[in-house]
Amino acid sequence: MFFNKFSIMEKLSIFVPNSFLAESKDSKIRTYKVGLIGRYAALFRANNIVIYNDNSDGGSRDDALYMKTILEYMDTPQYLRKQVFPITPELKNVGILPPLRTPHHPATDEANVGDFRKGLTTKRVRKGTMVDIGVGRLALCKEKLSVNKVLSFRIEKLGKEILIEPDEPDSVYWGYDVITSDSNLYDSITMMKNKPDLVIGTSKYAPNINSILDEVQTSIQQANHVAILFGGPYSGINSLINERKLDYEVNTVPKQGTETVRTEEAVASTLAILNILLN
Repeated sequence: MFFNKFSIMEKLSIFVPNSFLAESKDSKIRTYKVGLIGRYAALFRANNIVIYNDNSDGGSRDDALYMKTILEYMDTPQYLRKQVFPITPELKNVGILPPLRTPHHPATDEANVGDFRKGLTTKRVRKGTMVDIGVGRLALCKEKLSVNKVLSFRIEKLGKEILIEPDEPDSVYWGYDVITSDSNLYDSITMMKNKPDLVIGTSKYAPNINSILDEVQTSIQQANHVAILFGGPYSGINSLINERKLDYEVNTVPKQGTETVRTEEAVASTLAILNILLN
């Protein structure tokens, strides 16, 4: 079942620190943990996953790039992965990643006029650009496009020649973008091209979201771009950003039964609540 966008919100961005993997040394566990972030982001229709620098001893740019590679691999349709991603040590455990099963990951190579598909631009020709859209043969886009880029297309004609145009659906979820930032959390927010107009921090020290539920719901439903901020294993939101720079700081796991809530668990619980408030 795929969900349409019911609110006016056009963008949802989640912010995760580069120290997310600091406590995980086993390569399979690291891959699996990142896979959970990708799965939850897709499940609750996040448009951006921003990996920021929390300046802790456990965070590193290498870990941020590792996370970006895994997340982008997950978001890429299966029929394009071998062409887009060479075999690297970072990808040796991708077999344990959960599938996204999103609309841009079709389970078949059958296609119809009007369908949208992700495609890899393979070469320029006299007529335009040849594109692999995963239907058994290359399609032609009459525009001159950069080569080796994954873009979205709409099928215009099926026959001897498959004709496509660059386009993306606006009524279904179409995956996420991954952004890595060497800057701190606040600067990572302010430097976004499409700046959020509602910023929500998550913390176990914040008020229970139930106490301000109606207010938060109204703000979310009126926002165009919502940013949800998550801390890491060593640094909570309070130590990363001044609360005056937040529109809300909330606890989405009240009365937690464990000493700590892991980042991936906070992502799942927070986005689940957001999903209810939006719909």
